[in-house]
Amino acid sequence: MVFGAGFVVGNNHAPALAQGTAPANTDKLFEPFWQAWNLVHGQYVDPIDDDALMQGAITGMMSALGDPHTAYMDPKLYNSLVKELDGEGFEGIGATVRKDTSTGGLKIIGTLPGSPAREAGVRAGDIIMTVDDEDITAQDETQIVGKVRGPAGTTVTLGLLRTGTKNLIRLTITRARIDIPTVETTMYQGGIGYIKLTQFTASAGQEFANALRKLNANKLKGLIFDLRDNPGGGLLTAVDIASEFLKAGPIVIERGKPGTEQTILSSTGKTLAPDVPLVILVNAGSASASELVSGALHDRGRAILVGIKTYGKGSVQAWEGLINGGGVRITIAHFFTPTGRVINEVGLTPDVIIDWDQAANPDFDPQLAEAILILRGEL
Repeated sequence: MVFGAGFVVGNNHAPALAQGTAPANTDKLFEPFWQAWNLVHGQYVDPIDDDALMQGAITGMMSALGDPHTAYMDPKLYNSLVKELDGEGFEGIGATVRKDTSTGGLKIIGTLPGSPAREAGVRAGDIIMTVDDEDITAQDETQIVGKVRGPAGTTVTLGLLRTGTKNLIRLTITRARIDIPTVETTMYQGGIGYIKLTQFTASAGQEFANALRKLNANKLKGLIFDLRDNPGGGLLTAVDIASEFLKAGPIVIERGKPGTEQTILSSTGKTLAPDVPLVILVNAGSASASELVSGALHDRGRAILVGIKTYGKGSVQAWEGLINGGGVRITIAHFFTPTGRVINEVGLTPDVIIDWDQAANPDFDPQLAEAILILRGEL
């Protein structure tokens, strides 16, 4: 997840929205819940916020499934994330994160260029242990993200565990509006093009196609496709973008709960660059839809992967709004590469592994340099 966004969204696969009524034959099952509810209301010493209790119950239900990508989002966070997936930007600190299983904190995978997190000195590898002096290690990823996000101009204080330090590093960061260009392009000498995709938003497919046309991509000597720190986004957007490089054939295999049919999503046939030699840049912040596209193009022999191992999120979530303005995201399937490779909790290992400590060496990008050399045939 990014303090920004980032899940493959599969609303098109979701069942009809369940009504807010109790299923049949659940009265006995929920007797302990209502018993606890009544005990709290009868005995708890301080005033009670029933709305907070209700939202806490939903949060607990989702957490009990043990899936970090299935979660409840309160109205504020849900609306913020939906807008971000629609390409409207977000307000926060601008960092890619994942839950750290060893400490319970939230590990920083990367920070966005020009973001408040990067400007404040947050580094990849730092682990958030406290937010505004509150220990957050027992909370799930979505709850922590909700605490770190907030209106632009307000501050949040993070307690960071950093390798080589004994005590937490305390940083106060002023949140900002984060508007990231979805697609960036440039040209290098020798007919090598470069295209960076920051997120698979609703508009990303069309923006990506327009950028390929501008580059005249299929006539290039080679193209570098940068998916580093791209946390994902829309499933069908990912299929559309992979289709730009594949005339036909499978892109992703999707498998739902036992008893459901396997789905194979194939190229749309709307292909702009089927022949251009392609190198894809990936890192630990390349997740979900980024892994879907990278895995498809790698399996199909269309791309060489350069960088470090990807995040490892190979699951599809359906997002559903609730009548209180909040929402839930529920994992409804896992996806696999065209040859059946597992991505979830495994990730993709590049053909050429090159690490880059951007904080230590911000002025030279060895992964990009390697991609250029590969496409020029200079290795």
